[in-house]
Amino acid sequence: MPNTSVAASLGLGAVTDPALLDRLLDLPVGYPCCNPALWAETSAAAPGIADYGAGGCTVTRLLEPPLVVDDVIVSAPCGRELRAVQDASLFASFTRRWAQARTAAIPDTAVLEAKPCGVGLLNSHGHIVLPAEPPTSAAADGWTWLVAEKAYRRWLRQTAAERRR
Repeated sequence: MPNTSVAASLGLGAVTDPALLDRLLDLPVGYPCCNPALWAETSAAAPGIADYGAGGCTVTRLLEPPLVVDDVIVSAPCGRELRAVQDASLFASFTRRWAQARTAAIPDTAVLEAKPCGVGLLNSHGHIVLPAEPPTSAAADGWTWLVAEKAYRRWLRQTAAERRR
């Protein structure tokens, strides 16, 4: 479920500028910081991202990651289980990763690739064949935040589509 931050209440939507997210990550949420360079770099950002003090000096970060991505599950069409493991492994520093096969039996090549990559395997019934490992990086960074923003954008689109039905 998304975070109900100030930005979300303003209808800001997903913020997908990696440079902006990386800069904001250096600021504590809700505390004014005197940084004229940051003020200049971010003052054109949409309302709800930050609050700017008079005089071109203080910046108060309002924006927080809209959600936490706990797991990524890549669906594997029959015969493409190895490819799904490789695709899931791209999220190694962000979250736990899974590949879900559409068959009950998973090829040995996919299992052998998944183990060292920390990718978990699920069979067609959703049963765990191999558990997923936690992300390789515990530190939050701008790229992790970007993944959360992109997942949030997708959630917003799906929610809007469901409302139109």
